[in-house]
Amino acid sequence: MSIPTNPDALAIFADGILAGRSALVTGGGSGIGRASALLLAHLGAKVAVTGRREEELAATAAQAAEAGSQHPILVVPCDIREPENVDAMLDTVLAEHEYIDVLVNNAGGQFMAPGESISYNGFRAVTRLNLDATWYVTTQVASRSMIARSYGKIVSITMTPRRGIPGMSHSSAARAGVESLTRSLSAEWGKYGIRLTAIAPGIVHTKAWENYGLDPDTMGAVMPVGRLQAADDVASLVAFLVSPGGDYITGTAITADGGFEQLYPIQSLG
Repeated sequence: MSIPTNPDALAIFADGILAGRSALVTGGGSGIGRASALLLAHLGAKVAVTGRREEELAATAAQAAEAGSQHPILVVPCDIREPENVDAMLDTVLAEHEYIDVLVNNAGGQFMAPGESISYNGFRAVTRLNLDATWYVTTQVASRSMIARSYGKIVSITMTPRRGIPGMSHSSAARAGVESLTRSLSAEWGKYGIRLTAIAPGIVHTKAWENYGLDPDTMGAVMPVGRLQAADDVASLVAFLVSPGGDYITGTAITADGGFEQLYPIQSLG
């Protein structure tokens, strides 16, 4: 089955609404990251994408070029779990684009396992990527660009159900940390014109999700809206939040999961 898209979700924005903006998207080589990067570029922003797999990042840039984006997407491979790699990546982006005033923290990952079977190293691997790296990228982008420019929009991708997901204790803990970080930094950085939000999607049908081996039609039929999410559904909300329409939204996590969080018990999806 092909990965679904939702072009209608992208059609509400004015052309050029992000002209003059410079965006960095982590995990920009696939899924939500790719969809967000392509949309931001389409709307006029200068976009840089980072992630561990250069070939996937290059494919994102190629798609933007084929779609006629005004600015070529800048590809900067980086393992954001390593602070020195983040520093070098930001050196490159800032040298090319001069500033970063939009950050999309999308990079993340996890594996399903009962809480009692997760090793210390396994727990730290997930929290390092989903929480520690998000904190470091966010604070470095703010200190190196946004604070001095008195403007910034930061959107971090978390997940639902936020009450907890069996087999996801490590990732649930990390994503809750990101949401709390978002609230705290919004209070600190509002005086600098920086707005921070989080988006908690549900089950997004991406190539990575298919690795879990679940049937998308069966899973989608359980959702209150009758289907799984497309990456475009999340990208459109990212674009709204970083557009002028999102200027008065900060310090909050927006659940956009098609009603997934209302399902109970969660085990019925297994």
